[in-house]
Amino acid sequence: MSQSLREIKVAKTKKLIKETLLDLIEEKGFEAISVRDITLKAGLNRGTFYLHYRDKYDLMEKSQNEILEGLQDRLIFIRPKEMNEFYSNDMVYPPILNVYHYLKENQRFIKILISTKGDPAFPKKMKEHIKETIYEKLVDLLEEEYMIDIPHEYTTAFISSAFFGLLEQWLEKEEPITPEEMAIMHMKLLKFMKTFVSQIAK
Repeated sequence: MSQSLREIKVAKTKKLIKETLLDLIEEKGFEAISVRDITLKAGLNRGTFYLHYRDKYDLMEKSQNEILEGLQDRLIFIRPKEMNEFYSNDMVYPPILNVYHYLKENQRFIKILISTKGDPAFPKKMKEHIKETIYEKLVDLLEEEYMIDIPHEYTTAFISSAFFGLLEQWLEKEEPITPEEMAIMHMKLLKFMKTFVSQIAK
């Protein structure tokens, strides 16, 4: 069903507010921003802002949730056993490539939020999504295959943090390599990690 004119207008207003938030975070950091700063820079009245958000914290939370839900919608298609089969044959796994495309599309938001000017809680939220969706299952697979004698939560934390570090390094660059190149790098790093774990488990 097509959107009504009102829905289109609301979507444009919310997009403007979110983009203005990012501009201001880059300028002076989230804590220094007020609702008045946002509405003045966006050319909106405060009433328009309060139609959609309670305050700047509500705006931040809803913006983060939107990004993380979009990431979750792509992560749920990843099946560790299936991914393992692709990687064993030196093939890029399409759902992982889709994740990298999504992250590239939202690079500016994520980059700003994980910076020192953003929200200190955001990296942890993002890591939790990644851990719960992919790496809990991946570690289950590794533990089943290699009988790793390390507490499950530590192995999961190690592997998911390594993946988040990879994303952080990628997104922080002014001209990051392509999602296709990142998907290949992800494949190589996971294959290396499997080899490393197999050596430890011997």
